Amino acid sequence: MTPSESKPSAPAGPWRKPAWAMAYALAALALAGALVLAWRLESHRPWHEEVAAINQRRAALAQERLLADGVKPGPAAAQAAKIAAQPPTVKEIVPAFTGKPERCLTCHQGLARISPSHPVEAVGCVVCHGGQGLALTKDEAHRGLLGRNPSDLATARASCGGGPDLAGRCHAGREEPAANLVERVERSIMATMTGVITSLRVTWGAQHDFTARYATAAVSDPGLPQPPPAGALPSLLALPGGPPRGLTMPGLADDHWRKFCARCHLRAQREAGPSVHGAGCAACHGSRAEDGRYHGGDAALNRFEPGHAARHELIATPKEEACRRCHNRSARIGLNYQGWMEDESGRTPWRGANPLYTLSGGRGVRRLLPDAHAEKGLSCIDCHTGREIMGDHRIYGRMRYQTEIRCATCHGGPGKPPAFGPADGAARYEVAYGPLRNAPRLTSESQVGLTAKGRSLAALRPGEKGALLHLRSQAGPPRLCTDISRDPKHALPGHQRLACQACHSRWTPQCYGCHDYRLQGGKLWDYAAGEPTPGGWHETRDLYRFLEPVLAVDSRGLITTFVPGCQVALSLVDKHGAPQPGRSRDILRQGPAGNGIVMTPIAAHTTRREVRPCEDCHANPRALGLGWGPRPLGKMASRPLSDLSAFAWPVDWTALVDEQGRALQGMNHQGARPLSKAEIARALRFARCLPCHRKPEDPVLKDPARAYARIAPGGDLYAKHQAQEAKALK
Repeated sequence: MTPSESKPSAPAGPWRKPAWAMAYALAALALAGALVLAWRLESHRPWHEEVAAINQRRAALAQERLLADGVKPGPAAAQAAKIAAQPPTVKEIVPAFTGKPERCLTCHQGLARISPSHPVEAVGCVVCHGGQGLALTKDEAHRGLLGRNPSDLATARASCGGGPDLAGRCHAGREEPAANLVERVERSIMATMTGVITSLRVTWGAQHDFTARYATAAVSDPGLPQPPPAGALPSLLALPGGPPRGLTMPGLADDHWRKFCARCHLRAQREAGPSVHGAGCAACHGSRAEDGRYHGGDAALNRFEPGHAARHELIATPKEEACRRCHNRSARIGLNYQGWMEDESGRTPWRGANPLYTLSGGRGVRRLLPDAHAEKGLSCIDCHTGREIMGDHRIYGRMRYQTEIRCATCHGGPGKPPAFGPADGAARYEVAYGPLRNAPRLTSESQVGLTAKGRSLAALRPGEKGALLHLRSQAGPPRLCTDISRDPKHALPGHQRLACQACHSRWTPQCYGCHDYRLQGGKLWDYAAGEPTPGGWHETRDLYRFLEPVLAVDSRGLITTFVPGCQVALSLVDKHGAPQPGRSRDILRQGPAGNGIVMTPIAAHTTRREVRPCEDCHANPRALGLGWGPRPLGKMASRPLSDLSAFAWPVDWTALVDEQGRALQGMNHQGARPLSKAEIARALRFARCLPCHRKPEDPVLKDPARAYARIAPGGDLYAKHQAQEAKALK
């Protein structure tokens, strides 16, 4: 068909024009409706309402703080009104660390920067906290959140460790072992608490040897070297849970641990009170207020319930206060160090008014002599290394195997100055990234101190006049450490086995007679289970003293200071409050500890330059373990001050050993023992010499054995010495 023959178009019918008009009108109406709906949805989005409510709380908080700062009510109210009127706005960041956008700050305005090493612009929020970074409503944004405290050891690998996506970039999976902090902390003694658990179970007769078996959670060390370091273990089991079956000693011991002792370890938290602390990394590096509430500037966070950090803050170098939150019971070293002595809650008369400070359980604190290092401004972390506190990747059965700092590390010992050697990777890491960033840089030629394990101590450097200690807790010049290696007073014959604490610890807390009552009725919070479980506990003590330390022999064979461990008298109480027949004031009479009235060695952290006088040991049977009480002239045995016949206990709580050298109390420190009869006799024998012979340069003190031989019958000074003694006694 040719173009001229093409079929002409049909003429427009009368119906087509109105149809097109109607279609256009309907489309316009639909578009307008969509716009109105979009506008309505946009203006009434749930996140708008949530942010508007947060702005109201922000305004109230701002007004409260302005008034507290002295701003007049009018200007304060005007400033608050401006904040309340701010329209909801999406605040989006793209952290350099991940390159993924996040909108968490839309709600969480006023949140403080958590630390200089974790700026939000670089790290963001989701890396640490989890959740949905692009979501805007609370419910959606918090889906997958790693809890209120992402540093809890239950989630620390996913947060602090960086998780599988960021392994090797955070605190796990790093090439330098010292940087893998999550793994180290999980295996540390403060996380496993296996030393405390084993001591408690041994003292209560719940196990038949000193083998460390249990921890707060199951843990293993697949990289344990062979042969293993002293005290290192391949694994530990989780302590059995649930209420005790049949009230057996293993079940009672474990129940007591979970409801009393478990309050202070890195897998538990205390929501409020003087001992408030978070779990995991936050236990030391977090900030907590005594009321357990949040006090920062983020109005989106609940400010009225306990269990929150005080501020959105990580403290890179923990303050001494963080240590004292836990270390104010048992050995009480956190108190001792500052010279704070727990009082008898009103039973001890004091001059003056109220206590200096109040501890958990309503315990008061009074002022005594502080440790000499505290007087010099040193904090806990200035002596104790990261490997001691956060672990070194190994699982140790006892604290003494994890610690590596001794007095001799900085001060030397008789004839042995402090040791130095090349820096290892941990020392270089600490100087580059840790609290020693202000210390001199380390080079291939640098020498640093060596610990008792022969490992580097980056804070200790050699100096012209002695070892120099660079402080982690504060900036400033290093402290010169006194070198005692050439001091004759520290090299007296007969004193070679004395630990430094034996002379330099001026006092120790001594808590005698621990009465534990297991209550059948009711429930008590189980810190391992995270909820109340059947059965309660109540604990009292007989007496509490703060005196010169008692001496005994530790597992190293050194004579050192001892304090009461847990002198347990156990009573089972029924739901009516009556003791169960045959289960009242029980004292364990056998087992690996010997019995349940135990003493244990302690580094009291009450070190003083001035030492206890010679008579304090050589003329003091109590200090030698023979107990308090009057003694007949010429006798070592004393009459007990306390009548413990109700416990069928023959002596006073304070006596470790009798005059025949027989041990009276148990020892939950494996290898420890009281002084023997011969050791006590040697110490007391020299008491008669002290009035004339007490200066270190005295020839008698330099060679006591030769001096005794010369004044013995047949000796060249026997007659002269007898005459001198007679003259002195007139």
